[in-house]
Amino acid sequence: MNNIEEILGQKKNEIEQIPVPDEMEVRLRSALEKRGTNPRIRQANWKVKVAVLCILALVIGWQADTLAYYGKKLLGYDSIMNGTLQELNESGKGQSINKTYTYKDGTILTLDGIMLDDNQLLAYYTIKNSHGKLDFDKISLAPVMKGIVKEYMMNSSQGIINEKETEVKYIASFDSPYFFEKHLQLVCSLGKNGADETRSISFKLDRNQAMGHTLKQKLHKSAQIDETEIYFDTIMATPTTTIIKGTLQSPLELARDQILDKRFRPNELTVELIANGKKLDWQGAGLSTNVDGMTFEQRFDALPSNLNDLKLNLVSFSSEHDVHQVFALAKGDMKQSNQIKGQQIDFKKLYTSEGNTYLTISSEESVILTKVYLIIDGEKVSLEETIQNEYDKQPDGTIIHTRTLRFTGTGQEYQLDIRRMSYSKTYNKIIDIPIK
Repeated sequence: MNNIEEILGQKKNEIEQIPVPDEMEVRLRSALEKRGTNPRIRQANWKVKVAVLCILALVIGWQADTLAYYGKKLLGYDSIMNGTLQELNESGKGQSINKTYTYKDGTILTLDGIMLDDNQLLAYYTIKNSHGKLDFDKISLAPVMKGIVKEYMMNSSQGIINEKETEVKYIASFDSPYFFEKHLQLVCSLGKNGADETRSISFKLDRNQAMGHTLKQKLHKSAQIDETEIYFDTIMATPTTTIIKGTLQSPLELARDQILDKRFRPNELTVELIANGKKLDWQGAGLSTNVDGMTFEQRFDALPSNLNDLKLNLVSFSSEHDVHQVFALAKGDMKQSNQIKGQQIDFKKLYTSEGNTYLTISSEESVILTKVYLIIDGEKVSLEETIQNEYDKQPDGTIIHTRTLRFTGTGQEYQLDIRRMSYSKTYNKIIDIPIK
């Protein structure tokens, strides 16, 4: 008896080392569909059946977790999952939903499952058509997750279409719902502006399947950028993503600039998150202005599990600025260099042709005159277009952009009225984040 137990124990260890292939379910299903139904064969093999059942009982007893994991894993989403989501999916994380709604035109919406942590709710859903190709003009690409007191708008999504264009799989991100939310609805519309049909799939949140967070703390970090100071307020890291939130203008600063008509218009904030000396993949960013002031967030991939060093790199910042400066111009070739908001802009040539006036200028690539007029004999003329763009890379890596501005009309005296301009500055300022 002891020998039998040893043999069974050895077999158990051997079975546990056998990897289950991804196509296991497909092969088993195919084999079952091909089985014959001859009653004589069934009667002749009853002893074999009993033996097989006994073996299966042993395998299932030892491998219950593995089989349950393969049953829970989301299928068909690998190509639109990043590495982090693939690992979570391989580990069987998330909540299976598997609910379907069929629209009147035959379009089928299936909510396969969700992943929930303290940063976001990810919805994995499929849209297909039982009659043929999908009409993508009729499918809403901005579903809503509806709760008891709030509708959670979609932050981002990505999808993949099959070759026949009969099915598309999406992963959509929503803000993590309030802690008291127990029942949610995925609301999706068909038709332009949702005019044809709007329906929802209801499900109950199983918060036992939620993954919480791995790091949450206030940062109290700041850096001087151009004419203002940027504040990095908080960091929240979860198994699916890492979000850093901060402030560009406080409510008081925002109100002051509105009163003085000195508006601050950020264009782009480039930040890197470096964990254990390696840059994490950037996933997106957001900027909003409300009663809390002008705030931002930066999204990155999940932090590594063996985190021992964490840094922020403020790479660059781009914004639009009020200028309100007027420059006298002369016809012909010019070598007129101007420092505007710390940026050099060269006026190179002013000429006329076929009732139009042309001004050639050059500057660093990021410098853009966002609001500019040409004053011709005292009359203000709007910019019609920018033509003849050329880009020259300098030995230090700087790219100089030379272009020509076209204005309608000609005259004797010319002035350039620059009202607003935008530009980017590089900082590469490293900020250490303590790990608590």
